[in-house]
Amino acid sequence: MILQIITIFRNSAMFVILASLFCSDPLLADECVFHCGAPVFHDAYKSWSCCEKKTTDFTEFLNIKGCCKGKHNNVKPEEPAKEDKEITPPPEAPKPPERMERPSEEEPLIPLPSSVSASLRKLLDKLAVSDKIDEVVTKESICQRKGCGKAKVDVSDEEDYEGTCEHHPGCPIFHEGMKYWSCCNKKTTDFNDFLKQKGCTKGTHLWGDSSQKKAVQCRYDWHQTGDTVNFTVYAKKVKPELCTVNCNAVKLQMEIHFGDDQVFTFDKVLAGIIEPEKSKITYSATKVEVKMRKAEFFAWPSTFVL
Repeated sequence: MILQIITIFRNSAMFVILASLFCSDPLLADECVFHCGAPVFHDAYKSWSCCEKKTTDFTEFLNIKGCCKGKHNNVKPEEPAKEDKEITPPPEAPKPPERMERPSEEEPLIPLPSSVSASLRKLLDKLAVSDKIDEVVTKESICQRKGCGKAKVDVSDEEDYEGTCEHHPGCPIFHEGMKYWSCCNKKTTDFNDFLKQKGCTKGTHLWGDSSQKKAVQCRYDWHQTGDTVNFTVYAKKVKPELCTVNCNAVKLQMEIHFGDDQVFTFDKVLAGIIEPEKSKITYSATKVEVKMRKAEFFAWPSTFVL
């Protein structure tokens, strides 16, 4: 009976209606319209990966008509097997570098290499420092040039002329047990022999009386970067040939001569550790800058010194 009806009406529009009424298998009654892709939720938009229709409303998303056709199936499709991913442990946080053992403050102090800016050289030439000092020379005056050390009382006026002062224009260096001047490089291990080394340069005596020196306070400041600490002393008319700046890994000593026989001294223990051999000092017209290389890349406290 059913097959006769299907045969009669197979070419008419009533076929679908009759098939749905009389067919014993409900899965064959009509076509299945569905989405073969997966739902996608991104940036407030809701869509199916198999078609391009998007919406922000969830109800409209559920009502989007399927884009694929097929037979109904009451069996849930199997989900693709998930690959077993190896669980890798998270990387360990880098350990901070170990702090260095702090050296002793009693280690020998070494002089820092220095340089003089062009602006200060020009200023000193104009001031004619040596001529100015000669006007107030007394018998107690001592030559201030390094390596000379003669007293005025031992030098007559006839002997006091250009070329009689034998001195070292460089700075003393103490390294690996050796002692020498940077200007002549004559090395020795005995400190007394080092002091007796004859000057390598001849010039005019630079007389000065230590009793006339005026101890003053200068404004100073400091700042740091990742690998350096910069210490600045603000002083005008600095006399580099009379200044001394010595340090070891944890201590800094300075004696800055400037102006009219003014002296600024600084002797402090540093808050961090430095590498003296990689540090330097620069004399300029209005300030003295000491650039110290950090031995370890840690931020120094705001006190700078202990």
